[in-house]
Amino acid sequence: MDPAETEQFKHVLSTQGALVSQQEATLRKVMEALQQLTTSVTQLDGRLDHVATQLTSVMTTDSFPPQSTPPAAPPGSQSLLPREPFITIPARYSGDLGTCSQFLHQCSLVFSQQPATYATDQSKTAFIMSLCSDKASAWELAFSQHNPVLCSDYSAFTSEMRRVFDHPVKGKEAVSQLLSLNQGRNSVSQYALDFRILSAECGWDQAALQAVFLKGLSEEIKDELATRDETTSLEELIKLATRLDNRLRERQREKAEGRRARSFSSSTSRPHQQLPTPLRDFSGNLEATSHPPANSEEPMQLGRARLTPAERQRRFHLGLCFYCGQEGHPMGKCPVRPKGEAHQPAGGRW
Repeated sequence: MDPAETEQFKHVLSTQGALVSQQEATLRKVMEALQQLTTSVTQLDGRLDHVATQLTSVMTTDSFPPQSTPPAAPPGSQSLLPREPFITIPARYSGDLGTCSQFLHQCSLVFSQQPATYATDQSKTAFIMSLCSDKASAWELAFSQHNPVLCSDYSAFTSEMRRVFDHPVKGKEAVSQLLSLNQGRNSVSQYALDFRILSAECGWDQAALQAVFLKGLSEEIKDELATRDETTSLEELIKLATRLDNRLRERQREKAEGRRARSFSSSTSRPHQQLPTPLRDFSGNLEATSHPPANSEEPMQLGRARLTPAERQRRFHLGLCFYCGQEGHPMGKCPVRPKGEAHQPAGGRW
């Protein structure tokens, strides 16, 4: 081989070797970049899994509030307060003198279950005043205008409110109302409820309460109790009287439904009777009216008895002849009636 060609061949080989080396270096860089990309994708998948887990946990917590203590917040972040339970807002208070304590008690239940919402005395008094109406609203408006400082003191505000409105039935007044209480037209359940409220203020023993409760029952319940054994406590008496009252009321409903069913059955089985169409004689005059004629009785004929009132009424409603009992003609045009027996009633022809 020519030395010149040999040198040229070596140059080409060295050039190709350099190109191969460059390609290898580039390929290594690409592989390194691909490895880094794979690592980044793996890390991103891990983060996505973590986010999905947190979302699932949040959704589960919203749907079913956990009973246990929530997990601790990450370091450096402010811990979240637990969600306060829902509690029904009390009914508005109109100033009834016998229900002030119940109203304030219901408000205190709201405050105890939602301490974060009603953390200050001012928020508590504002909540109470927002539920006042009628006389109670007029009082709280005047009180807040003349005593603004006390409106920020929950204890002082409720004490003043009790002083004005808290006058329930107690002592002798409760005894008087209990002795005059009776069932009337109410159910035994309603009567027993009113009786329990008043008897709680009297402090009487079981025997006395049984006697008073029995005295106020309706006569019908007393009659039913007279056939039963005596009860040993007020609770047994109330349960027995309630059971008897419910059964009697059920029987009354059954009887009423039975009467309605019988009335409906009789009305549907009895055909509807219509008044006959007024008949006309050949001159065009009406032969029948809405009532049978007063002088429609036939005199006694040989072999023919006088029509009874029921038979006359039947023939009238069916449009039959009062003489022969056939249809299609009035008595005045009866073909079988002797001509000489026709008579004219007083007041003209009918």
